[in-house]
Amino acid sequence: MSITKNIKSGGFWKLVETLGMILCQFGYISVMARLLSKSDFGLMALANAIIGLGSILTEGGMGAALIQYQNITIRHKNAALIGNFITGFLFFGLTYFLSDSISHFFNQPELSNIIKIIAINFILLSISSISLNLLYKSLNFKSSSILTLFATIVGYTVGVILAWNGFGVWSLVYATLVMSVLKAILYFYFAPIKFRPGWYIQEWKELFSFGSGMILLRFSNYLSSGGINLALGKVFAPTLLGVFERSFQIKTLPSKYLGGILDKVMFPIMSQIQDEEERLFKVFYFGLGFSNSILMPISLYLIYFSKEIVLILLGEDWFDAVLPLQIMFVILPFSISSQMADSVIRAKGYIYKNVVRKYIYVTILLSSTILLGYFYGIVGAAIGVTVSHLLNYLLMIILVKKIFDKSVREIFYNPLKEASLLSIYLSCFLGINYIFTNLLYISSIINLIVTSFILGLIAIIVILKKPLILGSYIFNVLKIYQK
Repeated sequence: MSITKNIKSGGFWKLVETLGMILCQFGYISVMARLLSKSDFGLMALANAIIGLGSILTEGGMGAALIQYQNITIRHKNAALIGNFITGFLFFGLTYFLSDSISHFFNQPELSNIIKIIAINFILLSISSISLNLLYKSLNFKSSSILTLFATIVGYTVGVILAWNGFGVWSLVYATLVMSVLKAILYFYFAPIKFRPGWYIQEWKELFSFGSGMILLRFSNYLSSGGINLALGKVFAPTLLGVFERSFQIKTLPSKYLGGILDKVMFPIMSQIQDEEERLFKVFYFGLGFSNSILMPISLYLIYFSKEIVLILLGEDWFDAVLPLQIMFVILPFSISSQMADSVIRAKGYIYKNVVRKYIYVTILLSSTILLGYFYGIVGAAIGVTVSHLLNYLLMIILVKKIFDKSVREIFYNPLKEASLLSIYLSCFLGINYIFTNLLYISSIINLIVTSFILGLIAIIVILKKPLILGSYIFNVLKIYQK
């Protein structure tokens, strides 16, 4: 199958998964925010941050290494599976043993039992991550998308039922475990590995040479999300941490899922053409321009309607999340661009060159977020997150420029030009909308519904009649799917 067809098929199924996950997450967040307290989310944020750290080492980058490695054998698969399982079991035991000390450090007694139970995820992840990445390597995005959606729907349903019956923070814990169990079973069933007992030291070393770099990268990614919650857990009370965590989670949803489409589809494809430098750059360049064209207008739309989004998803008791959310929505397109850079650099195998950039960014992120959060609360923390992401985007441009020997115009200006024009169009529309809304005293929720409908209608008309108005990147994608 050609690269275009692979992108078309993979992009379709990842889009289905993304839309489904967004709907599930929005519904789940909206219901759970009304059934649970802010402190429940704060406790779960701490527990997830602690488990997230061990999960990086448990997975060990072996899944990504299997995708990047050109000629894998059954011995490589067993090496990855056995190595992951041993590491996962060891981290489960270590976390269980240290749970009381961790809860004492954060002065949250209930955290100890939460960590002991949720640490089972280490063992489950060690099994599921290998099979999931084998599905990606074979470009079987249809199966991975359907299975992920099924596990998510079941897990969230369990969480809502438990929350409704007064289980509090434990409803979040058990929902997470149910999802992990289902993913481990289903991924392994659809991407089975013929288990052959052994040590496979040589194959493990071959994979680990790439996987170790992935550990460093994922650890930096962890610090930029879960690490923030851990650090702010010593600065904020659980209630305030819960508000920041929900704001951060909502901000992350578009970049997590829309960026995930590009990363999960593009990385395996980029890995297949890693030795064709000019072709690889064209794929990266096009992905960058397309994502910016979509996400810059979406970012503007989300900033404008942040209050309504909080009201719908979290309720009236969470309005202190509005301003932090608006500040962090600014970085949406730049977050995706950085993910695209990660994909192309990993595909080229330059994993350690990317590590330096990531850790510079993480150092700035943690220091600015903690410092500003300490003095200015969650608004200060949100500013720290936003400024750090913008600096990370600049570092990405510098690194990609060096690897491909391209101009700043090609990497920075051109992919942003059409996105900026679309954002200007949307700004004019929202400006007129703001004037009429205030003159006619239209309620904010009605305004959100009507405006979204009008914008959707305009988009459909433009796509059908004048698609070039949306720019060359979106136009070319539409042409691909019309074939």
